[in-house]
Amino acid sequence: MRRYLCSFASVAMLAAHGNAAAQPGVVSIYTPIAGKACAERTDDAVTGARTADCPGVHGFRLHVMEDDDRSSVSVVTPGGRVLPLNYWDVITRGFSTLGAKAEWRVTKAGGKSVPVALIVRVNALEQRDPASPKRVPILAVARISLDAACVVRAVDARASDANQQARKFAADRHIACLPGGPDTKPTPKG
Repeated sequence: MRRYLCSFASVAMLAAHGNAAAQPGVVSIYTPIAGKACAERTDDAVTGARTADCPGVHGFRLHVMEDDDRSSVSVVTPGGRVLPLNYWDVITRGFSTLGAKAEWRVTKAGGKSVPVALIVRVNALEQRDPASPKRVPILAVARISLDAACVVRAVDARASDANQQARKFAADRHIACLPGGPDTKPTPKG
């Protein structure tokens, strides 16, 4: 009996260790992507295209772009590398707006807090029936690092467990980038 209990305790400890390793301490930090927290500039006076430089976490920032009633985000690394997410090609080609905040998924690596994913609400305008277009809320889930960023999933935000789904996809480092996004080469700071 004693040997059985020792074996059971060992299996339980290994299972607990395996779960801890599979789900490291990832937390969410929210930052604004609209309003007074962001510094806005006009990129093209004729078209009205503009970019807002918004705060991020741990040296990262976000550029929120608006052009032709479409919105997208680029991640700016602490070193100034601009990593475009191209929501207007990956999430929706139609008109879109963004939510008011970004959810950064952050973990500890080498004793430092490091963002590993970004979740942003994209409000797409579905125009299958031009007489009655519908707003469709989507959670754009992107994997980020110092070298690359790409959208890995678009989650229907109307689902009751949409936030949990988005966080699950954000945690999966094996999901491929969605088509239509940039390659992994960053663009220089502009």
